[in-house]
Amino acid sequence: MTKRRKQPRQPMLIDVSSHRRHQDFDESDLELPQTEFQNEQFYAVNDRTPIRSILYYIYGIFYGYRLFQELILDTVCPLPVVGRYIPACKNYSPTIPDFTHFVKLQESLYDSMLSRPPANSISVVELKRVELATRDLQAMVKHSNLMSSDLLESKLGEYIVRSRQFGRDLQSLQAQTRGVIDNLITYNTFTFRKLSEVKSKKSSRQDLRILYEKAMSLVEKEAKRLILAIEKAQGSLYLLEEDLYGIHEITIQEKSHQISERPHILADLVNKVTSKGLRRKLVQENLDLLVNFDTERNRAAQQLILMLNKMETFQMDLEELRTQVVAPILVPDAIPLEMHIENIGKAIERLKSSKIIFFEEKSTVEGNQ
Repeated sequence: MTKRRKQPRQPMLIDVSSHRRHQDFDESDLELPQTEFQNEQFYAVNDRTPIRSILYYIYGIFYGYRLFQELILDTVCPLPVVGRYIPACKNYSPTIPDFTHFVKLQESLYDSMLSRPPANSISVVELKRVELATRDLQAMVKHSNLMSSDLLESKLGEYIVRSRQFGRDLQSLQAQTRGVIDNLITYNTFTFRKLSEVKSKKSSRQDLRILYEKAMSLVEKEAKRLILAIEKAQGSLYLLEEDLYGIHEITIQEKSHQISERPHILADLVNKVTSKGLRRKLVQENLDLLVNFDTERNRAAQQLILMLNKMETFQMDLEELRTQVVAPILVPDAIPLEMHIENIGKAIERLKSSKIIFFEEKSTVEGNQ
């Protein structure tokens, strides 16, 4: 019996090409085709990179210049021997502007304006009382037998209109005065912060002159605004005065046509308007209120003139300070920077306290009225 020889096992052949084709197919299938929008984004990012680099470069130059100005100029230029040979030190000014004098001018002005007793000035409540009394008097004159009743009634009506306008201008003046004080506190607080930055070497001393001129221009703008408000209230008061003089003239003409032995001119209307005792008393009270208001009007006119003179003096002082900044005196600083900072801080506190006192006195006077 013959044995069957075992056939050797044939190795299994793998079609590598087909496997590779399958593998290549899978890889290509997994890849996502780039769209046109993605290509545009890619190029846009690459295009933005040079612009960003240029901006960084400009910022670096600016920062380097500031660092050079703060460290080199503030250190080298004040030296008398070295500074004169450096071209960058020609326009360097080591002097500190007189911030202390600047804030003291503001304090003296607004202390004088706010420290006045409000009882000497005409309040809006007082104006309203006079307006109501004049309106009652106008109605009584309208139904009277006076020869100049129509003319007197018309003049009293004009007086009421002018009184309202003066009340609005007076309220506007008071509001703008409070607004100017608020703005002064804001400007001085900003100046205080900038001076502190110069002290801590965060800013250069060269910035002090720019800061001084900017603060001066802002305060001068506030002063002009307040001067215009005072002049407007003063103009309304002059018109009110003309109406009051017109009323006096009409009563004098009325007296020339009526036989009366009463000494007071306006009191002659008491007998002419009506003969009823109750009405007569009311007319007398209204006329007395109108006459007393003339005294208050004179006080208000004097106060407005005084305020206007002080504002104009303050404006001239600012001009004098401006000339000192343009042509500074070549002397060393009499007041150090630390003292300027301390004086401005005290000025801010005094302005705040003056504002609080002004509000308290105003509310007290209006409450009493």
